[in-house]
Amino acid sequence: MRRILVVVAACTSLAVPATVVGVTMGAGPASAVESVQCGKLTGSILGNVTIKGCVPKNKADKSVTGAAGALASGGTLTWSPGGQTTVVGAPTYSPITPGQCKKGWSEYETSGSVTGGTSSYTHAGDSVRSLTCVNFKTNKIQLLKGSILSL
Repeated sequence: MRRILVVVAACTSLAVPATVVGVTMGAGPASAVESVQCGKLTGSILGNVTIKGCVPKNKADKSVTGAAGALASGGTLTWSPGGQTTVVGAPTYSPITPGQCKKGWSEYETSGSVTGGTSSYTHAGDSVRSLTCVNFKTNKIQLLKGSILSL
């Protein structure tokens, strides 16, 4: 069960609620405050996860995919269609108030940071935060309704 929670934490480190992250979408240099925010997280805690619906929009970086298991201790996400990467460090996580997700799903809050990669879309030091819902019977993971993923 602990391993599954670590995998969940890694997966959820890809997502962030709008109330947690301040975003500046100006054209200036990137900082930990600026971030890419995405509205959809899908996948399996035992397989791959995909993140889509990101802003600001970027033609080379429309979605990002990675192995959920590899993210438990930090891992690499690959952007499509450009093939650039974002490396995410090992996240911290904690359960949040039950009842926010559908019945049968568990809620988690995670936080971490981008540690590197080849993508100019994300930058080392960018915050990674999320609120996610996990169903341990189906091994599915998704964002908490109304929240966003930030990296």
